[in-house]
Amino acid sequence: MDERLQDILDTVQKTAVEMGSAAGDLFSAAGQRASSLLSVSKLNVRAADLKAQRGVLLQEVGSMVYGTHIGEIADSDTLLEKLREIDRVNQEIERVSAEIAQLRQSVRICPLCGADAKPGDTFCRQCGTRL
Repeated sequence: MDERLQDILDTVQKTAVEMGSAAGDLFSAAGQRASSLLSVSKLNVRAADLKAQRGVLLQEVGSMVYGTHIGEIADSDTLLEKLREIDRVNQEIERVSAEIAQLRQSVRICPLCGADAKPGDTFCRQCGTRL
């Protein structure tokens, strides 16, 4: 075989291997990103459920307070327990919100090359693409 043709074939093979490796890295990064997005979505659903639960509790407390205003004395133990439950739900909402923020910030990848980006990066450290 001609030496020139062999050089061309070697270059094609090398390029194919590099492209395959780059594609594998990109798919791996995309998989990590999809997993992170799924986790964030699940946490967003959890936060929405907690906020709905808090809304119901606030309505119940409001009804009890209004009942007291119109002369229907509410059971203070029940009212106190509902207020404590609202506090617990608010704490859980804060915890879930912090977890969402952490996930969103910790998993940043370049949309072009799939390289990991660090918090605060404006450009990809690998290829220079704006993040």
